[in-house]
Amino acid sequence: MKKLIALSAAALMASSASIAAVSLTGSASVTFDDNGASDNTTVGAASVTISGSNGASTASATLNLVTGAMTGAAMATSIGPVAVAATIDSAGDAAVTLSLSVLAGDVTIALDQNGAATVSSTVAGVALSHTLGGDTTGSATLAGMDVAITRTANGDTTWDVSTTLNGVTLSIDEAGVVTASMGLAGNTVTITNGGDTTVSVSRDLTSGANLTAGYDTSDNSLSLVASVSF
Repeated sequence: MKKLIALSAAALMASSASIAAVSLTGSASVTFDDNGASDNTTVGAASVTISGSNGASTASATLNLVTGAMTGAAMATSIGPVAVAATIDSAGDAAVTLSLSVLAGDVTIALDQNGAATVSSTVAGVALSHTLGGDTTGSATLAGMDVAITRTANGDTTWDVSTTLNGVTLSIDEAGVVTASMGLAGNTVTITNGGDTTVSVSRDLTSGANLTAGYDTSDNSLSLVASVSF
């Protein structure tokens, strides 16, 4: 009898260990928008994501509880020094990405299955990355400001600069879009100006939900979003 109890306990512990590698997360929200001069709309959304791991291998998928559609099905593992990542659509078709990353001194060289090679390193606090025939990126913190620059293979350049002053986080990008975010009386307030102005006020409620109110000057619309995540 004691042996039977011991075996049952061992089996329970083993199954618990397997369950511990699986996680379930999700979210649901209801959004009301007065749409300015147009008719009011109220829409809902809900989804759950299942993730699991076994050693260094992981898998996950997201189910839309409103439409029933499955998205984001993916798995990742490694075979020796080669990292393998796959995404799977609802029809069962899979797209597989292979990548090899090696360290040569302070330089990391990555190679994917399409032959694209990416070289990255950090020099004097500046993180640099260049894909041969592709994009070049750089980022650094200078005088308390976070600076990021990207130069695409087509010759386009994007950049953004952000910093925090007296509790207010400010950022600006190459398009002249300015964003300010701050905490105010228990709320998170975000103001964005890129021609039109949007204002968002968000607060976590004691019930565990989050309430966000937004105003957009482009159509003078007011929106209210109640959401919960687990």
